[in-house]
Amino acid sequence: MLNVEIKKDQTCSYTKRALLAMNITGEPLNALYTLLPIILYKHLNATPLEVSLFITLRPLFAFFSFYWSSHLLYYKNKLVSNLIGAWTLSRLPFILLFFFPTFWALFFAAAVYQLFSKAGLPAWIEILNRNIPKEPREHLFTVYSAIAFLEGVALSFVIGRMLDANSEQWGAIFCVGALLGLCSLFFIRKISIPLDTTASMPLPNNRILFPWKEGFRLMRARPDFARFQWGFMAGGGALMLMAPALNMFYVKQLSVSYSAMTFARFACMGIGVALSSLIWKKGLKRFPLHLLVGIVLVGFCLFPLALLAAQEYKPFLYIAFFIYGIAQAGSQILWNLSGTLFAEEGNSAPFTNVNILMLGIRGCILPLLGGVLCELTGPVPVLVLGAGIMAFGLFYMVRNRRPRKNEERQMTP
Repeated sequence: MLNVEIKKDQTCSYTKRALLAMNITGEPLNALYTLLPIILYKHLNATPLEVSLFITLRPLFAFFSFYWSSHLLYYKNKLVSNLIGAWTLSRLPFILLFFFPTFWALFFAAAVYQLFSKAGLPAWIEILNRNIPKEPREHLFTVYSAIAFLEGVALSFVIGRMLDANSEQWGAIFCVGALLGLCSLFFIRKISIPLDTTASMPLPNNRILFPWKEGFRLMRARPDFARFQWGFMAGGGALMLMAPALNMFYVKQLSVSYSAMTFARFACMGIGVALSSLIWKKGLKRFPLHLLVGIVLVGFCLFPLALLAAQEYKPFLYIAFFIYGIAQAGSQILWNLSGTLFAEEGNSAPFTNVNILMLGIRGCILPLLGGVLCELTGPVPVLVLGAGIMAFGLFYMVRNRRPRKNEERQMTP
């Protein structure tokens, strides 16, 4: 019995170390990736439509990520190998940018990154669910995420100046970020998980349609989870619609430099995330999820409005990203941990799979639509439209604030 307890504590300890390592070593590449649209505009002279096509990679490849992670329905005890494969493949192509800093090499690396960066998430969340008890799991996830954003604050002062001084170095910087991320494999490989002795789902005849059917079946069976998804559909869809407009707006309306953009993105947004993360964690215990999603939508709605005000008063750029950081902290915690919150003591992977599926659905059209609207109307009307969609999403969440009779189960743990 004592040996079992020691092994359980060791398993928990290894998982905690891996969680910290993945946040710290993964943040440089995650942070650099957000600068890609600016690099495309300022260095590769891309058009708004090309940038919107580039942005579409993320949600479009979420469909393929969904199929990678849906294998966990049939192979429950392949969690660690699933995570290692996805983590490695998502970062390897960026090493090529050191030797081939071209548009197509960047496009390929970004496509593979978007394919696999979300693919390992259901396995990783289920590993956390099995290996770390609920209270420390939520605490560590929140704290380590805040540490990663604070790391981004420090990176902002270095990366911005390097790119402003010599933008030709962007390929080498991405290569270094990828190599740092791969260092986490030393910690991931040490993770072990207790075997799931329950019967796995039998292999279906049609592996293409079956995961979709299971996802929508889950949403029909859990209206509280479906309402959560529709709230995120409004917020995430509006952000995707605005993405091409945002990058055009930064460059043409505000004429921001790399230094100003990285300071806003890393420092201001990172401070917002760090200051609010523990508050969001406490909110998980005190408030239902639909209310927390509504608060996230308020923050995301204020973001484009503050950016529009930055045309008259430039410090509103930093205020906008500070507000966005607060909303993003809540969005990240809710989106990533929602699988464990809705599954409670059960398997969280099916819930996280649906998160990825809905990400792909809302992103297949909206970024391209945003690029077309930018070409026709310019960025400002698209930002206003995005704010309106999020306001409608907030109205939906408030209107449906009371659980229906068949939803009397508590949505929060």
